Amino acid sequence: MNARRQAPNQPLERTPPRLALRGRPRARWALLCPLQVAAPMVTARGRAFQKLVSEVARAFDSDAVVTEGEWVPGPDGRLDMDVAIRGYIEARPVLVVVECKDFSLSATGKVGREFVDALDAKRHDLGATVAIICSNSGFTADALRKAKRKGIGMISVLREGDDRVKAEIQEELILRCIYFGDWRFTYHSETNIAEALESHHLHSVKFGARSLDAWLQYRAFLVAKENPSVNTRLRASFRFTKPLAFCCGANPITLSGAEVGFIYRTEWRRQTIRLDATLGIYDYLRGRSTCSGENQYMINGVDWDTADPCELPSDWTPVPTALLPGEMIVEIVIVDGMDLAVSISLPDLERHVLPEDLLCNIVP
Repeated sequence: MNARRQAPNQPLERTPPRLALRGRPRARWALLCPLQVAAPMVTARGRAFQKLVSEVARAFDSDAVVTEGEWVPGPDGRLDMDVAIRGYIEARPVLVVVECKDFSLSATGKVGREFVDALDAKRHDLGATVAIICSNSGFTADALRKAKRKGIGMISVLREGDDRVKAEIQEELILRCIYFGDWRFTYHSETNIAEALESHHLHSVKFGARSLDAWLQYRAFLVAKENPSVNTRLRASFRFTKPLAFCCGANPITLSGAEVGFIYRTEWRRQTIRLDATLGIYDYLRGRSTCSGENQYMINGVDWDTADPCELPSDWTPVPTALLPGEMIVEIVIVDGMDLAVSISLPDLERHVLPEDLLCNIVP
């Protein structure tokens, strides 16, 4: 430390220490000074993604007030909301906060758990009813686990042909093919109809100009679809609530019921497919896609010939889990051996059949 001589009775005046700054003085000086942290910058690409998310939100609820890039006071300073959705549920005000993460999968990877932690803290400061992260690159496994435990939504937006959408939704889909054979149709009547059926061929018996055989084949398909492990001949019977008028060619007949006998077998295969929609949302935690209004789903990459053979999945069930409004479960079933042309319209017979016979009851 340096000092200089002072006049008598004058206090000694000390000079401040001189710092020997070498090399990169700015970097060393920064270590001695409090850091001023700037507010996070939103790039033009990030703003475009925010705008896309807000557009999708408005499409799902036109009555909600949707804002983007909004800053609000918080307990420790201002807080930003990438997309805020305000509305009412049963007359109660609701605030949904959506964090938009427009990451590049190749450069920065998927959205990780630290962003779930950050949003979990922010939603309490904001008093948000619902908190959601919308990712353009997917999520890591630990982020999904944390979000599920904390009740934070994890989504991607779907919009076919929109360059702002980078996320690719891939799922392993279970395909199956049902092979039918040895069809036998039986018609029950309280009168003798043998002569009227002499000219019978497939689809010649009609109800209101529509094929009864086609309806029976469709009911057989429903039976096979919900009973994939059966490997024996089956017979499905349908009793009408009252005798109904049909015709076979030019011959009128009255039937009290009908049945169809058939055999079938089921093959299973796995394939990774891509999901898309004209406008929709993919929920990672539920594994469900949701569309708005008249928008459509797209399933890309389905090819039975290149799919991998597999056994009946152990967790398979014909009864799907509960769906939320607009959600859809994708199931692809290929049918072989059923003569149902696209042009064939089915008769409206369900309302004339005893309800218990429509429960896919089968008689071996």
